[in-house]
Amino acid sequence: MNAAHHTRSHAQWAASATSRNVTCAGAIAMETMCENKETEAAAWGSATHQISERCLHGNIDANSFLDSVERSGKFEFVVDEEMANTSQVYVDYCRSRLAEYKAATGEDAQFWIEQHLSLASLDPPLDAGGTGDFGIYFPLWRMLEVVDLKGGRGVVVKAAGNMQERSYAIGFLLSLTGVSVDVVRSTIVQPRVGDGKPTWEDIHVADLIDWSVDLLSKMTVSKMALDAFEALDGGRIAFDAWAETWLATGSCTFCPAEGICPKRRKEALSVMGDTAVRWFEEPTTDAPLVVGNAPEIASPEELAHWLDGLEALEAWIKAVRGYAHSAAERGVEIPMWMLADKIGNRAYIEKDETKLAALIKTKLALTDDQIYERSVRSVAQLEKVLGAKRKAELAALEKVLWEKPVKGTNLVRADKTTRTAAKGLTERHHEKLEN
Repeated sequence: MNAAHHTRSHAQWAASATSRNVTCAGAIAMETMCENKETEAAAWGSATHQISERCLHGNIDANSFLDSVERSGKFEFVVDEEMANTSQVYVDYCRSRLAEYKAATGEDAQFWIEQHLSLASLDPPLDAGGTGDFGIYFPLWRMLEVVDLKGGRGVVVKAAGNMQERSYAIGFLLSLTGVSVDVVRSTIVQPRVGDGKPTWEDIHVADLIDWSVDLLSKMTVSKMALDAFEALDGGRIAFDAWAETWLATGSCTFCPAEGICPKRRKEALSVMGDTAVRWFEEPTTDAPLVVGNAPEIASPEELAHWLDGLEALEAWIKAVRGYAHSAAERGVEIPMWMLADKIGNRAYIEKDETKLAALIKTKLALTDDQIYERSVRSVAQLEKVLGAKRKAELAALEKVLWEKPVKGTNLVRADKTTRTAAKGLTERHHEKLEN
């Protein structure tokens, strides 16, 4: 079993940061000024990966971990249905691919779980590599598949052109000897986005090799930026000149330096000041929306325009707040700002349920009926009771015994989700009337 995800060291050029580093040559240099701090969302993803890894190694299902505690860094999570389901969708896909090859060929595919990968044999100018979630080699199909679990739901990860997956694929190819590969498949499993179905990209190995040449040239540029950064004398003027030369926006998501990046700040503030009128006052259409007898208000086009501007500001503001919070936790004193404890809801100190019940009986003189509350098990808990051999019975009862209910809507950019558009209140109202 490999080390916990949050404790693993990262290469200078981490596969997961490939898109950012390709876009912004100075990203690696900027990261040297930041603390590598795990967020709660990232920790949730790491915990899900840890469960998945144990499932694949131990041939068990994720519901076995329901109600247990999973830790990642300073965060701990009680494994709930969402975490277990996220893990299980990924585990099921990996197993299904192995079973598919076995059924088609009668042979077993080779696979690797949480494999450390390095690009060192390409002699890159920077330490480059990462950890591939799941790699499969299908000898008779002459195919290598790289499967990556994404636990997030706020940022849609696309398989097409995915530089992280391609970097992993190169790492796997370099680690394999005496094998024949024609096609590399990069697969993204992101259960909490859209319909949760895996997406993939197939690329011929020759095209992947050509891409790796371009990748090495981008690494060389990043190394030049890093060398120039390390040669700075600490002066702000020299840094500003360096930033203007080497920094670029466009792939800033998850960049630890986003909150202090001068290029990102400039981009975010471009919708303010003298240009605020363009974003929030000047009309973008001659056909404003009129509702009943209400005065003319924003048209759909104007709303889209405003939302684009607000999104740029919100992302940058969140990054600045995150960096400032991290600095304060390191002991930096920020005038007129301080750290304050976040107080959660009341929780029992004793975590062992049997010991807790005995303690309550002793201290409060309550009976078992007063302490325990009986309720119908959740769908995931029923699946755990049924076991692996019978879980298909429960799955077949979707829309009969259980469902995934819609709990409202979110307003999101169409190019940042894989879900189909939901119906508005008016459409739903008419549907009810017609029915």
